[in-house]
Amino acid sequence: MAATARSCRIPAPVAHRLGKDDGMTSLHEPVMELVRASLDPAAGKAAVRQDHPACQVVIRVVETDMEAGGLDNVNTLAVGAGVAAAGLTSWLAQERNRDPEQVLRELSKAAPAGGKLLTNVVDMLTTLLSGPPGMQQTAEFMVALFHEDEEAFYDLIVDLGAYVAVCIGMLESYGISSKEKTLRDLDDMLEAFHAG
Repeated sequence: MAATARSCRIPAPVAHRLGKDDGMTSLHEPVMELVRASLDPAAGKAAVRQDHPACQVVIRVVETDMEAGGLDNVNTLAVGAGVAAAGLTSWLAQERNRDPEQVLRELSKAAPAGGKLLTNVVDMLTTLLSGPPGMQQTAEFMVALFHEDEEAFYDLIVDLGAYVAVCIGMLESYGISSKEKTLRDLDDMLEAFHAG
């Protein structure tokens, strides 16, 4: 079956073309690559989802897992993308003296997915931002999504990258932090998260 314009399906020929050596040496680097790919102007020009730069990151990570016979890298990428999205949402909320859920609603309207975020991203972040109990619920949601619809799980990762890109743009447009500074701060935050 051919991939749809919305799908980040992992086609074997594409995965094998990408190869093994992706240069990712630490756990947070794939997330930063996803974020940079989501910020890439080519992201808005991809005719099909598989051509989207962030989808290409997901494909490379899944390929690494396929070769290793596991799911560690894609799960780490999904968790890291969720942490990045929640962290930037909280930062925006703090700087704007708002509740994180209010900021999530505002950002969901500004995100590129047809003018609003997809339901899975909003549901995941709403739960994740609810505190420690939300972390367990988020983990359960992601496991269930992977088992129910693997392509939707991969699409969620790409959509989280797009959401993070919107957050970075908002931080810059409000004069809170430049894109470069936010990327450095996000890199540091993710490195600390994976080290802890």
